[in-house]
Amino acid sequence: MKRAAPALDHRPPMILFGAIAFLLILALSGALVHLITEAWWFEAVEYPTVFWTRIRWQLIIWGVTLLLYGVFLYGNYRLALRLTREAPWRLLESRHLAPLSGYLPHYIAIVFTLLLSFNAAMSSAAAWDGILKFLSPTAFDRLDPLFQKDISFYVFRLPIYQGLQQAVAELLVWALVIAIGVYALKGEIRPERGWKYFLTGEVKTHLCILLAALALTVAVGFYLGRYDLLFSPDGVVFGAGYTDVHARLHAYWTMAGVTVAVAVLFILALWRSGFMWPTVGIGLYIVVLLLVSGVYPWFQQRFLVEPNELTQEKPYIEHNIAFTREAYALDQVQSEPFPAEEALTREVLDNNDSTIDNIRLWDYRPLLSTYGQLQEIRLYYRFQDVDVDRYVLDGDYRQVMLSARELDYSEAPSEAQTWVNQRLKFTHGYGIVMSPVNQVTPDGLPELMIKNVPPVSTVDLEIGEPRIYYGEATDPYIFTGTTTDEFDYPEGDTNALYRYQGQGGVPLKSWLRRLAYAYDMRSLKVLISNYITDESRVHYHRNVLDRARQIAPFLTYDSDPYIAVVDGRLQWIMDAYTASDRYPYSQPLNRSSGIDSLLNTAALRNL
Repeated sequence: MKRAAPALDHRPPMILFGAIAFLLILALSGALVHLITEAWWFEAVEYPTVFWTRIRWQLIIWGVTLLLYGVFLYGNYRLALRLTREAPWRLLESRHLAPLSGYLPHYIAIVFTLLLSFNAAMSSAAAWDGILKFLSPTAFDRLDPLFQKDISFYVFRLPIYQGLQQAVAELLVWALVIAIGVYALKGEIRPERGWKYFLTGEVKTHLCILLAALALTVAVGFYLGRYDLLFSPDGVVFGAGYTDVHARLHAYWTMAGVTVAVAVLFILALWRSGFMWPTVGIGLYIVVLLLVSGVYPWFQQRFLVEPNELTQEKPYIEHNIAFTREAYALDQVQSEPFPAEEALTREVLDNNDSTIDNIRLWDYRPLLSTYGQLQEIRLYYRFQDVDVDRYVLDGDYRQVMLSARELDYSEAPSEAQTWVNQRLKFTHGYGIVMSPVNQVTPDGLPELMIKNVPPVSTVDLEIGEPRIYYGEATDPYIFTGTTTDEFDYPEGDTNALYRYQGQGGVPLKSWLRRLAYAYDMRSLKVLISNYITDESRVHYHRNVLDRARQIAPFLTYDSDPYIAVVDGRLQWIMDAYTASDRYPYSQPLNRSSGIDSLLNTAALRNL
């Protein structure tokens, strides 16, 4: 008797799942280790609550979004599958592919759902700061002139409402894609029946409910879109103009009503044969959209506004001016009369000698180049830019220009760019160069008040701690407190050495921390180097702007920090602002930035 051949196992090999699981664990382990090292950094700079608040809310938002997306999308797939349980997969009907129909569509659906859900979760988690603003708004006590809502509604609440509406619309679209995909692959969408009857039964019910929900979501979008008129860039000035108020506002209301009507037609189609009513509704929607959103506003602008533009737009121009002044706190600027004197006499000059002595003659661009030629001293030193500041020097209030001598070891010879040199030896810049804004030497060079390494000062401004571990051009991670001395500054044919005395950086208290940083920084040397001990510290996020953004991500920073001498120490100062692009009628700084509200919050230093 002939033995039957063993059945072929058409299930995917477990080694494939094992490989996928291994790659996922590897990817997640990298993210987890980075999360741990970042937590240590925030603890070291004494801002752990900032880190954990951000992480906690990101995880909550990420998890909720992932769950809702996953359940809804996969639930729609399972529902479509149940409604077509008797129908085979058309693409898998052949003898060779039929065994795959038992699991392949399910795996594809799971992977597709997970990808969509992960993408949505990541996008939502990035809006964690907006959620916190939404939950803790601050009233502006100022109403907009069109809808009579407090400005806080536009700054804190409206972005979240619009984000939710867009997320729900996207979710419904993907649910429709999945459902239509299942029905099409199972032959339940039948164009041969004609456009009125290509959907029938429970399949039609499922799709009509999804389409009705999508139509209602679009209607909510039109309702919320009314508020965007306050930020319209299309008129004479920024904000809602005559055409926006008298045409586009009505268009939004009309389109919201029409879209709700389309949703009702989708629901009514459940009790009628065919798909004619929703089709007519969609056609009507397109026609009305073109008329009220395109033709009607164009007609008003062309024949009512442009012939009488100044008269029609005057109140809206006034709104723009008033709200722009308020958004930038320009309404708080005090104006004082300053009578100009045409007669310039010696007495006038003598009475304003401090002003005359501080008239700036040097331009920062050629001065930066001159500083580099005179004071960079070695290839690995670099002046990033020149700042202007004021100090009381030798009893006089003087305006000066200065620049920090930062370390840029990438300019060193390639043979000297070893790991030890880059990470342990060459760790910091050194000192500054300073000159008055209006003095030159007989050779046409700047008169340097502070120069050289170590710093030499010709005025009563001394620098007790000239080392620069954090700066504008400083970013690569380094280690201090190692068993090798750091390079301090060149001293003739030799080098002065130094050991870090500060409390900055993250302490490497244990072998476990070294392992974590070795993995996070992709460098085995961090783990095996004999120079690094439990007393060592690792410094990263060394760019001062990056450090500030890590600590206070809710602020907008001036792009040009400047260095200052404060009590004999070099400290970086930067201006930080509370900024928003949602202040009604306020003119943006520029169209690319989108910022239309900007208030100076603080000058940050010691970061």
